[in-house]
Amino acid sequence: MYFVYIIETEDGTYYTGQTNNLLRRFKEHVSGKSHSAAYFRMHPPVYLVHVEECKSRMQALKRERLIKRSRRLKMSLIGSRRHLLEVIESESSYR
Repeated sequence: MYFVYIIETEDGTYYTGQTNNLLRRFKEHVSGKSHSAAYFRMHPPVYLVHVEECKSRMQALKRERLIKRSRRLKMSLIGSRRHLLEVIESESSYR
């Protein structure tokens, strides 16, 4: 299972990404270490605003590309904000 997600940053910009392990990826983003997206070194991640499941990596990559190319689509997908640290904490408690 793969996931496409949108994160809102501290300065109100949006980052779209894909992964097969949300918890690991969110921890990497928050840590700011080398495995994190370079974008988050200048724009610290704050809120998870969208997540969707995809059946394959190819489907996730295509969906991510589509969302990144269409601002209108990206803005239509943005939903309620969940603080990224709370998401990590709640997901970690299930494991």
